[in-house]
Amino acid sequence: MFKAAIFDLDGTLLDSVKDLENACNFALSKFNLPYVDSQNYKLLLGNGRYYMVKSIVEKYFSINKEEIINQFLNYFNTYYKEHMLDNTKPFNEIIELLEELEKNNIVTAILSNKPDDFTKTLVDNIFKNKVKVTYGLRDGYKAKPNPDTLLDIIDMIKLKKSDCVYIGDTEIDISTARNANIKSIGVLWGYRSKSLLKQEGADYIASSVKELKDIIINN
Repeated sequence: MFKAAIFDLDGTLLDSVKDLENACNFALSKFNLPYVDSQNYKLLLGNGRYYMVKSIVEKYFSINKEEIINQFLNYFNTYYKEHMLDNTKPFNEIIELLEELEKNNIVTAILSNKPDDFTKTLVDNIFKNKVKVTYGLRDGYKAKPNPDTLLDIIDMIKLKKSDCVYIGDTEIDISTARNANIKSIGVLWGYRSKSLLKQEGADYIASSVKELKDIIINN
């Protein structure tokens, strides 16, 4: 049994894509650009919003790109701050999973590439006291797959790496776990395919929350 389950947030614990997409489309409208296609938008998620916005801006602009990225992020963040809870909700059985892990004395934590203040707002509102440690992307830190914050969490909860597992839905999450030298679980209800997660080297694959629980508790 793992003693700590550290989770990605968007696409792993939370179905948040609609609110993220709406924020992106709000920013696109400020530049008179076409709205993003929902299916393709999911493929942009995982690296953090700076890199998501950078890929969009580079598609449409050839000059002043950094300035436009910053403007785009400002529009995105302003909208998202007000609307992040409009449609976002836990995936089915996630609340029950966190409760079951707590009953088994398994520490739960969250590490997201979403800005730290937004991450904590969502977790505080949706999961309340069901998660021990929560971090998003903090000033002065690099986004995943850099492992520094993941290693900080492991140090904070005072467990060995072999006792911990990182759980996510994208190749970025699998790379983050590998860079931290801990086990990883790829989940299939998020933004990436099974083949991509296996190709990236996920130690385990979960196609349902029940499978995820069994891996964490009975691995």
